[in-house]
Amino acid sequence: MTRDFAVGVQSVVFRDFSLADLLDELAATDVTHLELWGHHLSPDHDDATVAAGLDALADSSVTVCGYGVVDLDGPADARDHVAFADRLGADYLTVNYPPTADAITEELTDLAVEFGIDIAIHNYSSVHHDDLSAVFSTMADVRDVLARHDDPRLGLCVDTGHFLVEAVTPEDVIREFGDRIVATHLKDTSEAEIEDVPGAGQLDLPTVLGLLDDHAEVGPPPVIEYELPQDRATEALREAVANVRAARPPSQ
Repeated sequence: MTRDFAVGVQSVVFRDFSLADLLDELAATDVTHLELWGHHLSPDHDDATVAAGLDALADSSVTVCGYGVVDLDGPADARDHVAFADRLGADYLTVNYPPTADAITEELTDLAVEFGIDIAIHNYSSVHHDDLSAVFSTMADVRDVLARHDDPRLGLCVDTGHFLVEAVTPEDVIREFGDRIVATHLKDTSEAEIEDVPGAGQLDLPTVLGLLDDHAEVGPPPVIEYELPQDRATEALREAVANVRAARPPSQ
């Protein structure tokens, strides 16, 4: 028997759905937490849209655990997104920016303290980015920025699928950066799909979840993520939840 635990989903899974329709779909699943993507609601939307979105979230059965992934071009872009994550009641903000952009990192750490929000640097791969120097894609990228900015609110969002694409073993990432992991995106890659549901391909779910228990101090639940055809979005989410729950180590 496996231990029951919360599971989250990244709203990009429902990228062609409205926020209201996304929430309706989640109501028919066992998913209790949502990492909200800015396409569905962001500080760039007008006031009426934001107010309606916040009401819909408050009336739903899900908790917003995180907001992002936000692409930052410079330090001035950060405040609105950190403030919005705080307004959502999120525990963390997932961000993407060049690893050498120290001014962005410094602004993020200042805002993290001001708003009481954790910052999770998200890793990417050649799936979405031609220029990997503009994103975090290796363990060295992560190691270097965390060494230069040793702030307790700055950490990593481990996207297992993107690490797998770049031949980086997620297990090694968790072992090295365990206490700096803020969030986890459970994503897989397989012969069928470059972005697949966790457990469908290379990802060793039991080992990854066990290592998170042993090495990480993650408060928010693991977040399921993939970009599959939208007519499969909910069915695939149910499959992913079943895979994750089956892989969870039994309680001791």
